[in-house]
Amino acid sequence: MSQENVERVRNSLDAYRRGDYAAASACLAPDVVWEVGQELPAHGPAAVRDMWERWDSEWEELETVAEEILDAGDNVVLAIHYRGRGRVSGVEVNDRLFEVHTYRDGECVRKLDFAERSEALKAAGLSQ
Repeated sequence: MSQENVERVRNSLDAYRRGDYAAASACLAPDVVWEVGQELPAHGPAAVRDMWERWDSEWEELETVAEEILDAGDNVVLAIHYRGRGRVSGVEVNDRLFEVHTYRDGECVRKLDFAERSEALKAAGLSQ
């Protein structure tokens, strides 16, 4: 089952990069909690899609690359590299975050962001 979760994350990320938010959110549970560091959590797939649409509208260009994907049973850990330029501000961003996606019964129930890889691994029940 855990390898299936890795594939779900890959498929979701691929769909997100294509701008297909419906396909990207297909594996989200009805009560998913999507937590990101810079704002309040989104609750439910519609709120997550709204967040993605708003983010993407704020960037002139945005590249999202999964540099690492780790199978951790019910959790999937990702190292995500973001590179982009703000549409209005022109500010360039080049950042790496670590995400933990938690799955139950084939659906993502929670996504958390971490600044440090060690924090994400610990949250997923893995060691360095």
